[in-house]
Amino acid sequence: PNVVVLAKSQELGRALRFRDFFTNGLPLTIICIFVGAALSAVMAPLVFGSDNSLPKWACETAPASCLWMDVTGTVRDVAVSSQACIVDLATDGEMCRLWNGTWVSTLGAISEAMQNMTAEGGL
Repeated sequence: PNVVVLAKSQELGRALRFRDFFTNGLPLTIICIFVGAALSAVMAPLVFGSDNSLPKWACETAPASCLWMDVTGTVRDVAVSSQACIVDLATDGEMCRLWNGTWVSTLGAISEAMQNMTAEGGL
C-alpha cells in the first residue's frame, strides 16, 4: 500500500518522500506495539481465560505429552481435584510434572487409561 501512495504522490504539488513515511509511521508503529501488548495482557484472561488452569479438553487433545491426573492440589491459587500433568519424555514417559513443579509417576494413570480403553472396546 505504501508503494501505491508513494507512486500516486508524484502527481501532487509536492511528492511524498521516504522520510515522510518514516517520521509519521515510526511513532505510530511504536505506539501500536505498546497498546497491542497492553490489550493482549488485559484481554487474554477475559476472552480466553488464560489465567485459569489448563482445561481437561486441552490436555486430551495431546495425549502423548499431557495426562489428566486425579491429583489434588492448587493451580494458580485455585484448589483442584484433578489437573494436567506434562509428560517428561526424558524419563520415557514414566514421570510427569504438575503445574507447581511436583513430579508424579505416570504408570498408574497409563494403566488406568488402558483399562478404560479396553472396557470401552478401544483396544
